[in-house]
Amino acid sequence: MSGEIQFSIETQSFRATPSEPVSISDAVDLGGASTNGEYAVIEHEEPRAMIVIGPDGTLLIHGISDIDAATMIAEEILLRMGMSESGLIMEQGEVLASFSIGKAVLFELAAARFSSADHDIRLDALRIDAQRHNCTILLFSNGKGVVMGQSSRKVAEMAASYWMSRLEEEGALA
Repeated sequence: MSGEIQFSIETQSFRATPSEPVSISDAVDLGGASTNGEYAVIEHEEPRAMIVIGPDGTLLIHGISDIDAATMIAEEILLRMGMSESGLIMEQGEVLASFSIGKAVLFELAAARFSSADHDIRLDALRIDAQRHNCTILLFSNGKGVVMGQSSRKVAEMAASYWMSRLEEEGALA
């Protein structure tokens, strides 16, 4: 079943903690950020990303799915502001992954067979609480879905594969 799933990471967030906190005023004056007073925002062009500098002096990098690219962006911003990039700590946040299984999903049957699956009427999707993989899966009737709440690409892929196999076994895919 896993060979049939088309899987891709749409975005992932990363937190960069420099050895000394970035000040909002330095982010604006030296980094080209715009601010609302409490936070500063830098739009990075190549690769395209959004960086939010918080009151704690860390950088949240959004719109990138690769930790190496996120690290280079954080280092570039720090160097642009005359700060050292040594001692930079990078943390991976949650991924937003999309996938397609190429089959229709029978919501009522799936929700009846699995206590961790509900038909979310608001979204018209099957909402799976994938506790085993510590994430949530939203699966639409056309076989397209998203994995949310997981920070590892591999675990997100395993969750999608595991649940598609279980749904297939129960006859909830057509």
